[in-house]
Amino acid sequence: MTTDTRSHEPTPGDELLTAKQIAEIMKVHVATVYRLADSGELRAMRFGRGESRRRGFRCWKSVVLDFMRDSEYPAEEAAA
Repeated sequence: MTTDTRSHEPTPGDELLTAKQIAEIMKVHVATVYRLADSGELRAMRFGRGESRRRGFRCWKSVVLDFMRDSEYPAEEAAA
């Protein structure tokens, strides 16, 4: 997972989401969210120790919506 979200400026009302919350928004399995984050396609950050630790995974909601807008996901789902 990348840690580029440190350079991301959260918007007012932006929130940090867990992998499960991201999966619900994207309507995919949580394993897909981890795969996207591990590959660097979805900018995410990890809290805690160890490169393989997933438990502390978080991502800004605005980053998820931007990812959906810029990918093959339908725009109306990204706006939700």
